[in-house]
Amino acid sequence: MTAPTLPDPLPVFYDCGCPDIYFCPTSEEVECPRHSGFAVCCDNVPGHIPARTHTPPS
Repeated sequence: MTAPTLPDPLPVFYDCGCPDIYFCPTSEEVECPRHSGFAVCCDNVPGHIPARTHTPPS
């Protein structure tokens, strides 16, 4: 079994700047666990794929 990968390109999303945004394969959307207004789809946290590989500069 291969590890899930991010789609390329990512779906269009508002980049809030949080380091822990993720792609949800269930909803096929990029989501943020910290901000309301993002559609947090499910409790399948192990299935979520981190969308940011580094913390953006502040």
